[in-house]
This record gives sequence, C-alpha cells and structure tokens, in this order.
Amino acid sequence: MGHKTAKKGEWDVKIYVLPVDPAFQPDKQPFLYPAHNEDYGVEQDFLRFLNRHPEFVASDPYQADWHYLPVFWTRYHLNHDFGKWGLDELRQELNRVLLNDAKTFTIVQYDWGTLVDVGRTLSFFSSRITDYGLDIPLLCSPHALPAVLPPKRYLASFSGHLNNHPVRHEMANALAGNGEVSIVDGNYGPDFFIDQLLSSYVALCPRGHGGSSFRFCEAMQAGVVPFLIGDLDTRPFKSFLPWEEASFYARNGWEAAEILRSTRLRDLEKMGKKAYRIWKEELDYHKWCRYVIRELEIRR
Repeated sequence: MGHKTAKKGEWDVKIYVLPVDPAFQPDKQPFLYPAHNEDYGVEQDFLRFLNRHPEFVASDPYQADWHYLPVFWTRYHLNHDFGKWGLDELRQELNRVLLNDAKTFTIVQYDWGTLVDVGRTLSFFSSRITDYGLDIPLLCSPHALPAVLPPKRYLASFSGHLNNHPVRHEMANALAGNGEVSIVDGNYGPDFFIDQLLSSYVALCPRGHGGSSFRFCEAMQAGVVPFLIGDLDTRPFKSFLPWEEASFYARNGWEAAEILRSTRLRDLEKMGKKAYRIWKEELDYHKWCRYVIRELEIRR
C-alpha cells in the first residue's frame, strides 16, 4: 500500500465541538510522566489544533460531519485518584452533551481509556489496550539533547521499569546474555535515559500499562529506531505512514530477539534518520492532528 501524508486544506470535514463543562477539562494534573514532561498532551493538543484551524469547525451540530467530545480524560482521571471517583459526574455530563454518539469522536491518552461507556463514539487512543479504536501517537515534551552525541555502544537498549507489563520481563529473558543489548531495570533520570537512548541504534519499546510506550516517539525524536514490542501493534496511522522503513514491531520478546539478530547496522542508521523525519514532520505536536482529520473524512 502506498503512503500519503496529510496536508492542510486537502479535506473539508466539518467538526462541531461539544460544549463540555470546564470541570471536565482540568488545567493541570497531580503528577507528570515522564519526569521531563510538561503538563500537556495530545488531548489538549487536538483541541488547540481545532482552535487554530477554524476551517474544520462547524457552529451548527446538525450541519457537522462529526462531533468532537473534548474531555481531558487523563487529567480528569488522575485528579480523581485514577478514576476511583468522579465517574458518576462524568456519565451525567456525557448524557448532557452527547447528541449522536454514532457521529462523535474523542481523543484519549489515558492508558485505561475513558473508564465510562461512550457508546458508539469513535476513540483515538494513544495507548489502546483492546482491538477497539484508532491509534495516535503517545507524545511527551522533547528531551534536551547534548550538543555532542555519545558514540554508539549498543545494538539496542532499554531503560525503565520491567514490572509494568509481563512482556518486558519476557523481552529481558529473551535478550539475556546478548552483549550488544543493554537492559536496565529502574528509573535513573532523564540524563541516564537519553544517554542510553543515543548510545543505541535501536530503542526497545515494550508496551507498559497501556498498549504503547512514551519511549517510542522519544526514540524517533533522538533519531533512534523504535522497536515496539507487545500484543497490539499500536503504531499510529499505519495506513498513511511507512513504518516498515523506520521502526520494528514484534508480538513478544522472542520475536524481537530474532529480528535483532537479522539486522544490519547500515540499515539501522538509515531507519533512524527516517524515524526522526517522520516524528518531526508528521507526528510532533499539532502535526499528527491532520491524520485524525483524514481518518474522519474517510469514515464520514
């Protein structure tokens, strides 16, 4: 299948922004992850995108192709102790604002989804955990990269908590004893993380609580080949972006080990550069939103 980038102005889909109460769009959350991140994510970014592109916005819900449900799911659930309370109020708000769930969509970064029934609403997930929904990138603030990059020391590396999902321990077991691979269990801060990342040709990105990993796009930003490992292929916009030229995917650690054994360094250097271009030109904040518009037009 050929790949086509999404350009501003190519489509005329019209979106009505449902008027949710500001209580469901909190202006902050109690903690940040990853540690270097700012309190901003894709849920806020898409609403800002529409505010900056009125050509996609309809003032009349009955003249619109789609309705957008702009709940800030991540901030709301984190502010309510990971969704342990506040769900009844959220359900009441959805009952109030939803006009037609069959023509409604929402943007969800929260690992466990919306936590309430949204009916037939189309969900764009940063880190989906089921077969339902469409994939979008899991973005965070770019790392500050050093002026002088460290030399490559590893074929592949991982730095993070192995206990977040069983596939992470499986990955570590499958690659144990491989001197070209570095796997570090634990959080040793952004400086250690970025040094490990830049010292590698490939960034191992096993899924965590959600079906994706922040390090997938972090690797792309650093020009390192991201390698998603997990039961779901959550790479975003697979119909439009040439992921086979810039990334790897394996269902488990043993498949990942086999793929790494067959790679060539000269191919990885080219793939890392391609990954960086895709992140910078297609998936960074604001830019990924064009692909949501494209997906919505296909489905209207």
